[in-house]
Amino acid sequence: MQKRICAVSGLMALAFSLAFVAPAVAQPRPVIERIEPSSGPPGTEVQIIGRQLGTYSRVLLGSIELPVLRRLPNRWTVQIPAGAQSGSIVIQTTQGGFAGPVFRVTAARPAPIVRRIRPNSAPPGADVTLEGENFSPRLSDNFVWLSERPVVIRSVTPTTLRVIVPAGVSSGSFRVQVAGAGETVSPAFVVATGTAIAGFTPRRGPPGALVTLTGTGFSPRVRDNRVMLGGRRARVRSAGPTALVVEVPRRATDGAFVVDVRNGGRASSAQPFVVQLTPRISGFTPSAGAPGTMVTIQGQGFGQDPRFVSVTLGGRPVILRRVTPRAIDVEIPPGTAGGRFALRVYELEAGSRRSFSVMTAMALGGFSPQSGPPGTLVTLRGQGFSLRARDNRVTLSGQPCRIVASSPTELQFRAPAARSGSIEVSVAGAGSARTASPFVVTSPPFIAGFTPTSGPIGTLVTIQGTNFGRNPSIVRVELAGQLMRVRRVTDTRIEAEVPPGARSGRVAVTVGMQGGAASGTDFRVEARRQVYALEPAFGVPGTEVVIRGQGFPRRGVLVQFTGAVAQRAQRMGPAELRVNVPAGASSGPVTVILPGGRVMPAGAFSIRSA
Repeated sequence: MQKRICAVSGLMALAFSLAFVAPAVAQPRPVIERIEPSSGPPGTEVQIIGRQLGTYSRVLLGSIELPVLRRLPNRWTVQIPAGAQSGSIVIQTTQGGFAGPVFRVTAARPAPIVRRIRPNSAPPGADVTLEGENFSPRLSDNFVWLSERPVVIRSVTPTTLRVIVPAGVSSGSFRVQVAGAGETVSPAFVVATGTAIAGFTPRRGPPGALVTLTGTGFSPRVRDNRVMLGGRRARVRSAGPTALVVEVPRRATDGAFVVDVRNGGRASSAQPFVVQLTPRISGFTPSAGAPGTMVTIQGQGFGQDPRFVSVTLGGRPVILRRVTPRAIDVEIPPGTAGGRFALRVYELEAGSRRSFSVMTAMALGGFSPQSGPPGTLVTLRGQGFSLRARDNRVTLSGQPCRIVASSPTELQFRAPAARSGSIEVSVAGAGSARTASPFVVTSPPFIAGFTPTSGPIGTLVTIQGTNFGRNPSIVRVELAGQLMRVRRVTDTRIEAEVPPGARSGRVAVTVGMQGGAASGTDFRVEARRQVYALEPAFGVPGTEVVIRGQGFPRRGVLVQFTGAVAQRAQRMGPAELRVNVPAGASSGPVTVILPGGRVMPAGAFSIRSA
């Protein structure tokens, strides 16, 4: 047996020597960049960070080889053994030793001591404080077990360890180990009954409701029990070891109860508590509609589970489509007569204050008048209209109309300034419809004035205004009821001739399909204007000339001699004008110029020398 051991040892030595001899190429020089920590007592784990540390390298501190706990490409972990002295960390390779930073070996830490446990009895999950000496201020250097079960450490100081009693552990002593300082055992610790919630009643309720939690491990002191529901703290009204009475907090949400007992355990209920507000209906939209209408009921306390919500209208069930805590969407089924909404959420009930009207499906009949200018009062007949005018929407060629009156079978509205087109009606909850025939929006003509304001038969009268159009074939002009001949038409101007036999009176314009208008003043028909004679027919400048004729206006008549500026004539009466021959006149025609520019030839005048 001894020979066999020697043979194995020899083979190991040969393998070790070959490991350093076999490579034909020299290993790269190892480099130690830093060590962490740089000091500590025996048992300290040291991190060596560097490059090219090698696979078969050894680590020395002085003459003592350090055990390598972990090897990573650029990080090794070694442990300082007992008896080691301060010195440089050396990497030993086949090429020699390569020194790194100095590690200072300090005195060994004193062994930990546990003098007292507070409290000395607690259930699983409770916080317990171990009081003593020589604990490491670094949490990772301290290790605790209870009945050989690992214990979670919450916080640490040199004199205290705050730990959590693990689940499923039995009574016993805590074993405490401090890296580099040894370990110790605490006095006996009693694991008490754990905190647990067995159940609660009632299972649902509104904020402010009192709920009784039953279980174990509660504190008989109210202030030692902290209860949460849905992330909000619930007030504890009374407490005992096996029961707690708590109040559902404001703005609470559904969720499990969580009980946290001071110096005790922590537990959650297996079932959630349902926060059920007392349902209340604040309103609904729309207020009326035909079967199939979707209605949204607003309020609160509706919950979120449609399985526990039912809604009726006038005592008949409606179709439930969606439920949220503040709104319920329902569909009105066929055959429903209308009435008030009533709903039931779990065991609680609520009803609406006003009624929902079930309307007849929308349908349109005729309307009158069929045409008219903006502002025309139009009456539309049909069914499915709402009694409330604001629930009906009427448009003409897309433009909204002002509704004057409404009933289930008739709407009255004013035609807007829009293009001719179909009338469309939509009623909230009853649908929409469009008329088959259009309403023709007319633009009646408007007469602003006319010139001249008087004249004989054949006078060309210019009428100014708007909406005359541009088509003479649909424009009709009358003077005192007698048709005038239209010579020219634009949208703002009409030229028409005074007809034979016309009498003085108003001028009226009618445009096909648009309506008509009359002037505010009369056109006065005068006698026919003409010139009979000019006396004398010759003379010198300054000679008074008499022009005889008929229909001369009272004022504004001019006489034009050849080669001279027109002179204002003196009217002696409707049949006679007098004027003096101006200086500079020459022989030639004489012309009478009437107001408005109309001219009448008056014969010729010859200039004689004096």
